[in-house]
Amino acid sequence: MREEVVQVALSQRRTLLRLKAWQQDEALVELHGRRLPSRVGETLGGPLRVQCIGPGDWLILSNESAASSLLQELEGGLRQRGLAFVDVTDALACIEVNGPASRDVLSRACGLDFHPRTFPVGFCARTRFAQVPVVIECLDDSPRFDLSVSRSYVNYLYRWLADASAGV
Repeated sequence: MREEVVQVALSQRRTLLRLKAWQQDEALVELHGRRLPSRVGETLGGPLRVQCIGPGDWLILSNESAASSLLQELEGGLRQRGLAFVDVTDALACIEVNGPASRDVLSRACGLDFHPRTFPVGFCARTRFAQVPVVIECLDDSPRFDLSVSRSYVNYLYRWLADASAGV
């Protein structure tokens, strides 16, 4: 029996928020006592994962908290400092791609260099993948990747990844 070198699965993520800073000096915002990443592509791991997807623009991902309670918890102090939260949980779906050949499969549909030196664990990028806008994050060395994609494209992208993985 052949061992699978790439696995593609829909992930059940509970909450996804977008945080936007409207003022330049908000780059050093703290969330739960941790400073948000300020450089595009940086991430912050943990139960409350944060991806810096643009200058003053972050995605906040949680598998432990519901969107409404997380919004209520975070919004208070940050809104007064020129920051805005939007719940995008129902707008974006998550596809997880993992296994030894994951980087090869991902490189088939995207201009990004997925080599570990260029796209290490804890790095994310907002890009077009198989002609669809996505945010890709490298979660660990297995390697395992998280792709956030509009729900209207999730079936297409899932099938594209499954087909590309079958040929590895």
